[in-house]
Amino acid sequence: MLSLSGSRVADMFLSSQELQRLTGYARSSAQIRWLRRNGWRFIVNALGAPVVALAEFNRHMVGGKAAAATEEPNFDWDAINGTQTKAG
Repeated sequence: MLSLSGSRVADMFLSSQELQRLTGYARSSAQIRWLRRNGWRFIVNALGAPVVALAEFNRHMVGGKAAAATEEPNFDWDAINGTQTKAG
C-alpha cells in the first residue's frame, strides 16, 4: 500500500509549505484561486486542499508546453525500420 507520508509518493507532489510559498497564501481556498488564475493543473483532495504534481510545477517553472494527451507522436517509421529510401 502506498502512503502519502512515504518519500516516494510524497515526492510526487508539492508540500503544503511549498504551495504556500508558491502562491503566497496559507488558506486552501486562496491557494486554489491563485492556481486557477495562473493556469495551474491540480486536484482538490477530500480535505479541500489543492494537490499539485511536481511535474506541473516543473512545467511552469522550467517552461515548455505539455503535450496533449490525445496528441499522436510523429515518428519517422521508415528511418526507424531502416526502410528509408535514399535520395539521388
